[in-house]
Amino acid sequence: MRFSTLTITLATATLTAARIIGIAAPATLGVNSTFPLTLITEDYIQAVYDVSVAWGFSAAPGHLYSLGEDTQSAYLGPSKSNILTNITIDAKTPENLDSLGGKPEKVVLAASLFSLYGVSQGPTVANFNITVNVGSVTGGPIVRSDDFVWGTGQC
Repeated sequence: MRFSTLTITLATATLTAARIIGIAAPATLGVNSTFPLTLITEDYIQAVYDVSVAWGFSAAPGHLYSLGEDTQSAYLGPSKSNILTNITIDAKTPENLDSLGGKPEKVVLAASLFSLYGVSQGPTVANFNITVNVGSVTGGPIVRSDDFVWGTGQC
């Protein structure tokens, strides 16, 4: 018995595997304001269960492998895992955004993602960060992280 190419294509199309590879946010964040924190996804070779993401703020240039102050988190779970559309979370800036480490004009928004990879559910932590401006209102173009670092030590 032979399967047609269409049958095989349709069968594999339902097995979506994706991972989160970065973050994005407006280039300017205002004090005590809500903003869209976007988790950027891409197609991947195996299933990834994204458990949670935590984020925080620090005065630029920030601290390596640190979320900074006013950390927040969100549960992701099965409904937000293995999807090829970016995930948007309503995040909030702290009331002291304009006074972190003095009077910063720029802050680092850092995020850490806890995920379980593959059939064996191997645990990983991926760290992302972007530098944004501190302003009176939230908005402007979207900035995104360039790369990410695995784990909590130096790679």
